Order: sequence, then structure tokens, then C-alpha cells
Amino acid sequence: MLGWEAVAPQTPADAATTYLRPCGYAPISDTWQGHRNRGSAEPGTDYAVPRGTPVWAATSGVIVDRKDTPSTATGRYLALRADDGNYLRYLHLDASTVRVGTRVERGALIAYSGASGFDSDTGYGAHVHVSLWIGGSPNQLGFKNTVDFENHVIDTNPSQPSTSEDPVPTHQSTTYAWNTVIPANSWIPVRVGANENYVAVIGPGRRETGEAVVNLRASGVTSALQIRLVAETLTSAGTVAQAIPQPTAEIPRTTSSDGITHAQYVMPYALAGPARMYVHVRSVGGSSRIEEVTIKKNYWPS
Repeated sequence: MLGWEAVAPQTPADAATTYLRPCGYAPISDTWQGHRNRGSAEPGTDYAVPRGTPVWAATSGVIVDRKDTPSTATGRYLALRADDGNYLRYLHLDASTVRVGTRVERGALIAYSGASGFDSDTGYGAHVHVSLWIGGSPNQLGFKNTVDFENHVIDTNPSQPSTSEDPVPTHQSTTYAWNTVIPANSWIPVRVGANENYVAVIGPGRRETGEAVVNLRASGVTSALQIRLVAETLTSAGTVAQAIPQPTAEIPRTTSSDGITHAQYVMPYALAGPARMYVHVRSVGGSSRIEEVTIKKNYWPS
């Protein structure tokens, strides 16, 4: 949530120092501090793992909450009340394997990772998000008042395993408050940062394969929004050699009390450099305002 002030607990953390990471030595795609810096409603640590990766209990305790629908920003989640009095949540799951009230031991299988959120199984790039509260639940302490889970694991600087034949993808996530009115019935490049239009830029001799998830928050939509990715191949001088529009998705206007339409577009892609890629949006039937743009990417560079 943009514009919120991040407030950390004022008391020192008193958590166990032997928590397990959810999926072993997985790459961290977004840190707890990174979440705080952008005003996340629930700061935590994101671990980039493919969908369906087993998720293990960080410590022994009791499952106290579970959500099995991909709705809202959390997607499917599971909550663990640890024996030490602390509280953990695992977000964006594909599925949970334990019921509320179940006692689990440290290292037990409790879920499978996913990418769920915003009413979709692919609302994000694939990863698992872990949030940690010290000495109370988020309802008691506040959802924003988490601590850095990585400070309380067995090893805060693990030796990463060697690259396998099927490497874990890199997860990238950005949110930008564009707040721009777009005219009716014209394709407009989507701004994804203060001075950035491109979701990928690949240099000569490089390749990138992955999946892009585009979420737009729009108001004043008359009929629908249309979204597509556009790939551009470049010459050695950096000029556009060819523009290649990808298939278009049309998202009808949402009928809701706040008048906000949440539009999502998911598309796999493969780029060979020099090339770049951007998002196109078109407002059907009348102008509309794109308030916020969120881009999630899971990709393999080579």
C-alpha cells in the first residue's frame, strides 16, 4: 500500500534463532527491508521458488489460521502460532496440507508454494512470502509490525547450492503509482517506474525466458481495458528493428462501490537480445485513469 509510514516494533526481537527457511536455501527475491521501504502492508521475506515447492514449518507450533482462496493481495495463506509465542504467516500458496488446530513439528510439510493473489493463481511471480511477529498475532501487534525473518533462521548467510539443470527463476516485483489519464481507444505504453517504460531490456547475445504478470488498478473505466505485451527487437545501433505485439486480453469494467477496476494480464515470453519489452494498455469506450501499476516477473536469464 503506497503512502503508509512503515513502523517497526520498538522492543528488541526475542525470537528463536533456529527457525527453518520455508523451502531450504532458496534465493531471496524481495527482502523484509525492501517491503518496508515501499510501505508494504505486511513486510516479510520473499523466497523465489517454483509453484508446487514443499513448504516446511519453521518451528514447532499450532496452525491457527488458513485461507484457501486466492482473493486479496495475500492469496492462499497459512498461519502458525509457534511454541515460543511468536506468529508466522506463509502467503501466496498453491495449497495447504494441514488444518487449523493441527499441531506441527519443526520441519513438517505444511503447504506447497504458489503465486496466488488478487483472485488468481498467478497474481504474482512464483514465490513464498514469510512474515514474522514477535510475541503476538498481527491482530494484536498490527500487520505492519513484523520483524525480519532472516534474522532468526539457522544460518543468515547460507552457502547457496550449485546451479541445477532446472534452476530456480529470478523473481522481480515493482509497483508504481502512475496516476495518469489515458485517452479512449488508443494504445498507450504503460509507465512502470518514474522514468521507466520497459519491463525487460536484453543486451546483445543475452536471452531471457519467463512469465510476466501485469496488474493495473484503474478508475473511471467506461467499458473495458485491453492489455498486451509488445516485444521489440533492436538493431546494433539501438533502434527498433521490429515490434511484435503479443495476444491482447480484455478486462471488463468492474462494477463496485469504489469504481475501481482491477485488470490482470499474464503472458509467458522469450527474448533474445538486443531486445526490450513493454506493456500496452487501451481504454475501450472512453478515457480512464490508471492509478497503479504492478509488474511481477519470474524469469531465467542466460
